[in-house]
Amino acid sequence: MKRRLLVYTLIWALALLAACGGGGAGYVVRAGWSEARILLRRRPITDLLARPDLDPTLRERLELVRAVREFAAGPLGLRVGANYSTFAQLDGDTTAYVLSAAHRDRLAAYTWWYPIVGRVPYQGFFERGQAEAAGERLSGRGLDVEVRPAVAFSTLGWFADPLLSTVAQAPPVALADTVIHELFHSTIYVPGDATFNESAATFAGERGAIAFFCSGPGTAPGPCVEARRRWAMTRARATLFGRVATRLRRLYAARLPPARRERLRSWIAATAADTLVRRRLGRREELVPPNNARLLGELVYGTDLDTFDRLAERDADLGPALRTLVRAGQDGDALARVRDAARLRQGTALD
Repeated sequence: MKRRLLVYTLIWALALLAACGGGGAGYVVRAGWSEARILLRRRPITDLLARPDLDPTLRERLELVRAVREFAAGPLGLRVGANYSTFAQLDGDTTAYVLSAAHRDRLAAYTWWYPIVGRVPYQGFFERGQAEAAGERLSGRGLDVEVRPAVAFSTLGWFADPLLSTVAQAPPVALADTVIHELFHSTIYVPGDATFNESAATFAGERGAIAFFCSGPGTAPGPCVEARRRWAMTRARATLFGRVATRLRRLYAARLPPARRERLRSWIAATAADTLVRRRLGRREELVPPNNARLLGELVYGTDLDTFDRLAERDADLGPALRTLVRAGQDGDALARVRDAARLRQGTALD
């Protein structure tokens, strides 16, 4: 299964406020220039739809995005603004590359600091060679490293994000998921709390796609079934990776000699990989060889998904559930507040 690689935020405009953070002035300038080139390619979707020679598949995707924007702004209550009202054609099929790293003897991510957004467990690049060079330097320091492509990112409302041609190529359900996922980031972003930000956006995007295709304006049997299937798979994967993380934390806490620790780490990863493949939840390479950076990346996007899900028993409950997440993000210790809200809702339902 191809892992979703969505919202790795590249906030170059914010980083310009303090070039000392997140990679230095050279990194900031390169990222800023690349982002500016994307923004300069924006074209209003309404203008494109008025063209009689527009590719039929692209027309379908653009019309879908317009409907999803309206649904997100209405029943879901998200901050939409001018986001996804424009389209940008890119030269290739990859927008950016994301570097992440983690310690090999514990589940602790290497982080980068940026102004406003705080510490995040990844760094974005617009050129693969630059990402790999930075990764090699971190690997030389004894860290697990992963470089992976990203097809989309968000400027968190600082600019009107366009629909990128890389995203428009996605099937309808994945496209709706992506747009809602990104709009959630524009609505609420907690500085320094990547796990809440990304896991909450995973819930918003996937449950939002279900609501849109199963009981909303995009209601259709096929997409509805696909949206529900995707959400079930995402939650199952999250549960499996969470169990791997629990076993590894116990292993690292034992403080075994490095050689024995690595053997056991490989065994845990291989056993989990067998389960992943057997249950058709993913590919063996996602866990083997073991890589804490890759695992932590999964956890950033898949923590407490079942807890989030309990906030919205029905599609009609999703808007209020997202408002609960926004309040939790504003009040601090967001995940703890979400867990409290889920327990309260479950208790009320039982009464």
